[in-house]
Amino acid sequence: MTSQQQAPQVRGRLEVYDLLSQLETLTGSATKLPLTRRAVVNPAEIQDLVVRLRRSLPSDINEAQQILRYRDTFLSQAQADAKRLRATAEQEAMQKVSDSQVLQDAAKDADRIKAEAQRRAEEILVEADAQARRRIEGANAHAVDVLSRLEEELHALLQQARRGLDVLNSERESGENGAR
Repeated sequence: MTSQQQAPQVRGRLEVYDLLSQLETLTGSATKLPLTRRAVVNPAEIQDLVVRLRRSLPSDINEAQQILRYRDTFLSQAQADAKRLRATAEQEAMQKVSDSQVLQDAAKDADRIKAEAQRRAEEILVEADAQARRRIEGANAHAVDVLSRLEEELHALLQQARRGLDVLNSERESGENGAR
């Protein structure tokens, strides 16, 4: 894999980590409610980070699709090479038609070359499929991990916001009841 092919994966992961760091900073610098462990956060800022995080995830999926296209190209090339090798073997066999033993040897060589080319093409296909599956599984696992952590943090922030509203509403009601 070339450094160009590795670059999207590294950039995507760095962007995800950067966005998660921004989310941590946002929650860490949120305005604290007095006499509680609660804080007030701006939901629009969190939503913006979530949207940006979602946009950064498809890079791994795109990379997996690039691997599949590479596999298809590689397989086509291997099949073309196999055809070329077979044609070459057939041409050599035709030139040696005068001697039946030579013809038999050429046919065996052609079959051997064809079988070897087919075996090699199958190996390449199996390896490309395995590599594509690993990439897709890795991208999916990474996306699940990031989104799960984000869901947990957002859930915690939502609970904090609800508790803060409850405290403020309770204090307001207490103040209204005391004023009566």
